[in-house]
Amino acid sequence: MKDSDQFKYAENLIKKADDLISQSQEALKRYTSYSNIIANCQSAIELSTKAIFNLMGLEFPKYHQLLFEQKKEGKEIREDVKKLLQSNFPKNFAYKKELPRVIFLTYFWGQFYAIAKYGIDELNIPPDELFKREDAELAVNHAELCVRVANNLFYHRKREESE
Repeated sequence: MKDSDQFKYAENLIKKADDLISQSQEALKRYTSYSNIIANCQSAIELSTKAIFNLMGLEFPKYHQLLFEQKKEGKEIREDVKKLLQSNFPKNFAYKKELPRVIFLTYFWGQFYAIAKYGIDELNIPPDELFKREDAELAVNHAELCVRVANNLFYHRKREESE
């Protein structure tokens, strides 16, 4: 992938993530559904993480979450994450120390995606009975961090390429 295509792709993922956060912030103001906010924030976190992989020229895992404990896929994901964490990041990239946290948040929130969408169908518990406002606020805060990290990397990679 050419650098311009790579940047365009990453920029689009970051923009989509940012849009999901904006929708979630608006939903928090008027309470529509905390479970929808959780699902949107999980998607924003996932998109940001995939943008980070893309910006570093790495294939990103094609899963909704980073399931390290899965057999074959888990081993592949661990290798992908190791490559990312060992990458040569731009020298002015301010969030290198936050990358393990971004990976953790991707893993953590990925576990809630299906439950936020569908609830616990075997027990007939709808998703809106499972999540509270503080859960949604935490998800928004975590998604904002992930987008901030991806945006900062985008800025510095783009700047590095133009020098």
